[in-house]
Amino acid sequence: MNQTIDHVTIWDGGEGLVSDGSIRIRDGQIRGVFPAGALEDAPCDRRIDGTGKLAIPGLICAHTHLYSALARGLAIPGYAPATFTQILEQLWWRLDKALDDDSLLASGMVGAMEAARCGITTLIDHHASPHAVDGSLDLLRDAVCNRVGLRGAFCYEVSDRDGPSIRAAGIRENARFLADLADDDTMCAGHFGLHASFTLEDDAFEEIAATLPDNAGVHIHVAEGPEDEAVCRAEHGMTVVERLDRHGLLRPSSILVHCLHVDDSEKDLIADRGAVVVHNPRSNMNNAVGSFDLDGFLDRGIVTGLGTDGLGANLLAELFTAGIAQKHTRGDCMAGGFDQLDRLLFRGNPEIAKRVLGIEFGQIVPDAPADIALLDYVPPTPLTAGNLLGHLLFGVAVHALRVADLFVAGRQILANGRFVDLDEGHEYAAARHQAQRLWQLIG
Repeated sequence: MNQTIDHVTIWDGGEGLVSDGSIRIRDGQIRGVFPAGALEDAPCDRRIDGTGKLAIPGLICAHTHLYSALARGLAIPGYAPATFTQILEQLWWRLDKALDDDSLLASGMVGAMEAARCGITTLIDHHASPHAVDGSLDLLRDAVCNRVGLRGAFCYEVSDRDGPSIRAAGIRENARFLADLADDDTMCAGHFGLHASFTLEDDAFEEIAATLPDNAGVHIHVAEGPEDEAVCRAEHGMTVVERLDRHGLLRPSSILVHCLHVDDSEKDLIADRGAVVVHNPRSNMNNAVGSFDLDGFLDRGIVTGLGTDGLGANLLAELFTAGIAQKHTRGDCMAGGFDQLDRLLFRGNPEIAKRVLGIEFGQIVPDAPADIALLDYVPPTPLTAGNLLGHLLFGVAVHALRVADLFVAGRQILANGRFVDLDEGHEYAAARHQAQRLWQLIG
């Protein structure tokens, strides 16, 4: 099907900006970007009016937890953590133990729908449901990729915290899911999920290393809290990153999340092995776990991306926070500048998605995948390619993000702010029902 978006402002994801142009889409790809009027007489199956809209490449979330979608508003009696580990014990590990197939599916649906509303076209998820492990990644794939229509990469969080049988089930689930993926599938991919070094014994690492396919990487939390490094040094005589490397898990396709408490030698090792790092500033600030050495990773040439860690889905607001957090913690108003922020969301995340899904992302150019977000945005000041990021951060992110239309592989997911193929009211009602049931199990 030929589709054309007409009279839209187009940012190509790089140095190009067309103030009034058209985008031609066919067979899941962008077939051309043209000046206004160039396609008026061309045959077309569907035309979308882009007047008053800004087209940007679809956003990629490099780390999230979809199951957190059902935690909004949850109040746990006696919740009073004093450390990061206590946050996990008192909240998240209680929540994930209560998940079953129905609540898992509901969280995947509404989590993906809210991501779509924020202009996200690709989600990289990290999942845990200790009492509903088998088939859990298939349920998430069905919700995110098939029903909502986003691209996704999924993994199951292996840990020793729930005992050997659940650990074994997590290893099997990752291995099965990776084996079932088609080599040419550009909509869905997988990692081998690990929780964190401090909840995994050596024999778990050995089994994971023996099971992990050569072409796959791990997705793991690294030094999110200081406990992770302290336990690793005390019990294993090495750092977390050294432990991962000892087992052959530092790979270009591996995602190391947070990395707040790693030292310079660990950063050098990450750079040498070509693994990627994902920053999640709002979650880090909310959990009071520490600040991120953005310069330390970018200056070493480490591919560094941006995630939400399940704390909402607004990546533009996350990017804004990443910048002001750098300024605040370093006492330098020039820290976290536009160039660094661009490298996180618009360079790092597309590279991460490319490594797992196998195609180029982050551009609105001929032959690129037709992953496009149309934002309702009329600039009150001149808009150029040079100041585009300033508009996204200080116009869209801090005022109102309104995604009017969303396309993933050419499929229109949102049209004029509404889901094309979903009954939104039904899905949210189902989520509320599952959340209430889940909360009763936790309480």
